[in-house]
Amino acid sequence: MREARDDARSLAERGDPLAALGDSRDVRLLVSTLRRRGNEHLHRGETAQASELYELTHSISRTICYVGGVAQALNCLASVAQRRGQLDEAERLFQEAAILAEQAGERRLTGMVQQNIGILASIRGDWDAALASYRLSLSAFDTEGDAEAASWVLNNLGKLHGERGETALAEQCFTRAIAIAQGRGDLLVQSVVEQNRAELLLLQRDLEGAESSCARALELASRRGDRLRVAETLKLRAKLERERGAYDAAIRTLEEARRANDPTEDALLAAELLCEMGEVWRRRGERVMAGAMWREAMTAFERAGAYPAAADASLKIRAVAGGGL
Repeated sequence: MREARDDARSLAERGDPLAALGDSRDVRLLVSTLRRRGNEHLHRGETAQASELYELTHSISRTICYVGGVAQALNCLASVAQRRGQLDEAERLFQEAAILAEQAGERRLTGMVQQNIGILASIRGDWDAALASYRLSLSAFDTEGDAEAASWVLNNLGKLHGERGETALAEQCFTRAIAIAQGRGDLLVQSVVEQNRAELLLLQRDLEGAESSCARALELASRRGDRLRVAETLKLRAKLERERGAYDAAIRTLEEARRANDPTEDALLAAELLCEMGEVWRRRGERVMAGAMWREAMTAFERAGAYPAAADASLKIRAVAGGGL
C-alpha cells in the first residue's frame, strides 16, 4: 500500500491518479488508506496535508465511478472547510455528501455526515437543528452496532446539552462516550470528551473537577502529538487560571496555545483564543487591549460565518467601550 500510495501521489501531480496502479491493486483499498492518512493529519490540526490526501481520494473515486468514495471524500473536504472557517462551503459539501451516501447505501457514512451537519448547526447557534441531526446520526450508528462512531456523536450530544444548560444529560453522554473510548483504547475520543467535560465543569464553577479533566485531556493530547487538541486544552487551562485571578499565567498559557495552533489550520480556534485573551485583559483592567482582541476575534468569526460568536464579541466591544463589563 505504501508503494501504491506513493504512485497515487506522484500520478496525481501529473493529472492521472490511476494510470500506473495496475489491475492487480485494490483501488478502493488505496482510497480508504489515503483517506485514513488524511484523517490522521486532520485530527492533528494539519489541514493542508489532510486536504491534499482528500482531494486525491476524490479524484480517484470519480475516475473509477466509486460513488461511496466520492461521498467520503466530500465529507472529509467539508470538514477541512469547516475547520478553516469556510462554513458555507462546508455546508454545500456536506449536503452533496449526504445525497451521494444515500445513493450508495452507505449507512455509516450517512450517520457521519448527519453528525457533521449537526456540528455545523451548533456552530451557527441552531441548537434544535443540531440536536435533530445528532439524534439521527446516533440512531444510525446504534443500528449498525458502530460503537466507535457512536462515541463521537455522544461527545457532541454531551457538548450540546451542556451549552443548553442540561448538565445531567450532558454528563450521561460524556460518561457513555468515555466508556466506549476506554474499551477501544481510543485516546483521541477520550481526550476530546475530557475537554468538553472540563468546559461543562467550568461552567458549573467546579474548578477542581475542571482542572482534573483538563489535565487528563492535555496528557492524552500530548501523548498523541495532537497540537490542535493541545491548543484547545490550553485554552481551557487559561480559563481556569483566569477564574482564579492568575492573569499573567493565563496570558502565557494563551500565547502557548496560539503557538500550538496555526490560524490557517483552525480559524475558529484562533478566534476563540483571541476572545479569551480579550477577557483576561479586561479582568486586568486593560480595556483598550481587551477591545482590540475582541474586534479581531469578531472579524474572524464573521468571516467564518460563526454569527453567534461574532455577536457575542460585538456585545463585549460595545460594553467595554461604554464603560461596562
